[in-house]
Amino acid sequence: MPRKWKTADMLLWDKIMAEVSKEILEIKEGYEQKYGFSAPENYSFRAKRGLSEEIVRQISAIKGEPEWMTDFRLKALKIFFSRPMPAWGADLSTIDFDNIFYYIRPTEKQGKTWDDMPPEIKNTFDRLGIPEAEQKFLGGVGAQYESESVYHHIRKDLEQQGVIFLDMDSGLRECPEIVKKHFGKIIPAADNKFAALNSAVWSGGSFVYVPEGVKVATPLQAYFRINAKNMGQFERTLIITEPNSSAHYTEGCTAPSYSTDSLHAAVVEIVAKENSKLRYTTIQNWSNNVYNLVTKRAHAHRNAVVEWIDGNLGCLVEDTKVFTNNDIKEIKDVKEGDFVYSLDPDFKITRQKVLARKENPEMPVYKLRTMNHREVIATANHPFLVMSKHGNLLEMRWKKLDEIETNDLIGLSGIMPDTGKPMQIEFNEKKGKKPIMYPKQTDDEFMWLLGFYVGDGYTDHSRLYFAVPENDKSNVKVKSILKETFGADFEQKGVVIRTNSVDLVAFFKFMGMTGNAKTKRVPKWINKLPESQKNAFIQGYIDADGHTRKGHKNVSITSVNKELLEDIKILAMSCGMNPMKISKWSRRERKPLGIEEKLYEHYFLYFSDNHMTQPVYFSKLQSIEPSGNRITYDIEVDGTHNFIANGIIVHNSKITMKYPSVYLLGEGSQANIVSVAYAGKGQHQDAGGKAIHMAKNTSSTILSKSISRDGGKTTYRGLLKVAKGATGVKSNVRCDALILDNKSASDTVPYMDVAEKNVSITHEATVGKISEEQLFYLMARGLAESEAMGLVVRGFIEPFTRELPMEYAVELNRLVQMEMTGAVG
Repeated sequence: MPRKWKTADMLLWDKIMAEVSKEILEIKEGYEQKYGFSAPENYSFRAKRGLSEEIVRQISAIKGEPEWMTDFRLKALKIFFSRPMPAWGADLSTIDFDNIFYYIRPTEKQGKTWDDMPPEIKNTFDRLGIPEAEQKFLGGVGAQYESESVYHHIRKDLEQQGVIFLDMDSGLRECPEIVKKHFGKIIPAADNKFAALNSAVWSGGSFVYVPEGVKVATPLQAYFRINAKNMGQFERTLIITEPNSSAHYTEGCTAPSYSTDSLHAAVVEIVAKENSKLRYTTIQNWSNNVYNLVTKRAHAHRNAVVEWIDGNLGCLVEDTKVFTNNDIKEIKDVKEGDFVYSLDPDFKITRQKVLARKENPEMPVYKLRTMNHREVIATANHPFLVMSKHGNLLEMRWKKLDEIETNDLIGLSGIMPDTGKPMQIEFNEKKGKKPIMYPKQTDDEFMWLLGFYVGDGYTDHSRLYFAVPENDKSNVKVKSILKETFGADFEQKGVVIRTNSVDLVAFFKFMGMTGNAKTKRVPKWINKLPESQKNAFIQGYIDADGHTRKGHKNVSITSVNKELLEDIKILAMSCGMNPMKISKWSRRERKPLGIEEKLYEHYFLYFSDNHMTQPVYFSKLQSIEPSGNRITYDIEVDGTHNFIANGIIVHNSKITMKYPSVYLLGEGSQANIVSVAYAGKGQHQDAGGKAIHMAKNTSSTILSKSISRDGGKTTYRGLLKVAKGATGVKSNVRCDALILDNKSASDTVPYMDVAEKNVSITHEATVGKISEEQLFYLMARGLAESEAMGLVVRGFIEPFTRELPMEYAVELNRLVQMEMTGAVG
């Protein structure tokens, strides 16, 4: 439940968020200056957009690869095309695989020194501080720009000890037997869809081989930079530590901030042999237009130690109507476990389960309106199903509201499944002298009468009235239903049919037929009825207050009550009808001298005579206009990740999915996984770790720290598995989340599969905010509010930062500070 703030609480929280927002602004500006820049795209080769066998063969041919690798790539491509997109975790449905460049060669040759590289590439790495870090602290550096490694160097003393540190392409050429023995063995192409994609188009990455007994005391660093728009980077890393050796491998990643998306899908395979130790540190500072989808896995043999140190640096207004499988609900009333209508990959409307609903505080929103007058109010980053024209071709994709263009076509719902049921009526009140019959359940005739009543009916304390002249075509039908359904007596008084029955008045009120012309609404229970009964209700209203303009085919209905017409419009959409515009008509009626003239206002709802014949159709965008600040909500829908809101198809509101895993294959082996995720505006960090215990007396620790702010979402997703016979296992899993505002979210999805009794397993999870008690304690000791907040957050992520080597502070700690510490105070 949302916290009910006291006034003092609110004032304190406003001060906190003002300071944090100031820090965020400074950091965002810092990202643009430090990492968000781009260089001119002056490349030696760029493959055409999209993925095909031709592209894969072209990549392999350019690299001069052996036949077995080409075959490996082509088999992986077939697997990629055959696998569906993951239906769990973060929403990946907006990835446009056909709009990506899968191979860009930035330069003809790899540089032996930084000065060997083209000026624009050298300037990029100079600005990132990589050459400086190499000179001062590192044992070796590899730098990848787009698809290829542009620089690789290792210290002479390490090279003399037999340490091999190459880019993956060079490793394949120079160490073919080692690579062929291990490549794709830990993570086969069939492991998952994105591992298959990487296996088909991989380029660059690192190959590290540490001989038996060699200790590499200083880190080997790889730096991966995406520069081009719509770039796909697919590096492949293979690390082998022979018995009794050790190494520390680190990687950093950044990209410019573009309005279009890029894709990073890497694969990392680690083989840690007997008594060896490998630490793998990642600090990823991708901009929020990069999909980061990585598969990382290690095999730890007898007494080996593998450590992963990993840092991973929209919505609708509350009264939006969501079409559920047998109801229409405001989005604020949708609950976890509800079923909503959703568009599946076959373009059919299906029912899908709601996994979660998220409430956000007030934020700027915009009204989107189509040419056929469907409207929805959403934040700028909420995605819609859009058909765009490119030359003579139409392209369908999900677009954020602020990316939709004037000529785009917006996806709308048409015919939907009919899952409604007649309402069972339980009304037994009898106070009047004349007995009245009541229907036991709703049917088409009864619903028509209620619709007619909404248009031209009213009550007093004992009479029910219908304004319908004798010569009106509906007169006979009203009288027939009153007689056959209720056994009611009635009389015609001029243009009015009236019944004199206290019980009938009570029944109509019981059914929600209350209010006057300006206050009537469609009762919510009508939304749950079968389509035929909803159609009958709407037809009754049309027969009461509808008319056809001269020279036009389409029908309109009129009311002084705009909210009532909005209800009818949404109800009609749920029936597959095509309601159009609600227009306002005003006139002033002059009165005799001395009496003020009166303003009369009416509203008209128009219906198109073009009936829907398909589940989905498209209408041209009419306008997008600012609509102030509103409380907003979003729901997460299982599988399809979209739903129908106000008759418009919308998507769940970029994304990291990364779960480094260690398979503990040898007795006494250890796994330590420490991760920090920060999710800012427009980002979903879905990360965690996996420890699979296959041998006796193995141990693992998984520590996850996540921070979410400004509408960002973090999810911990972890697996702890203990195989049968793996006795003596010790494992500790801890997940801590810090949420910095009321519009951000954090989820924990742990999974444990323990098939052995003689084990010690612990799991802890906490979610919290910066408390006023913490701040008060620190401020009472002389710290400013911003300093106090910063101290709390730095303390929260300290288990992560203490794992970073002191000598690596120049680059990695700079990245940590940029994305973690500064961003939150």
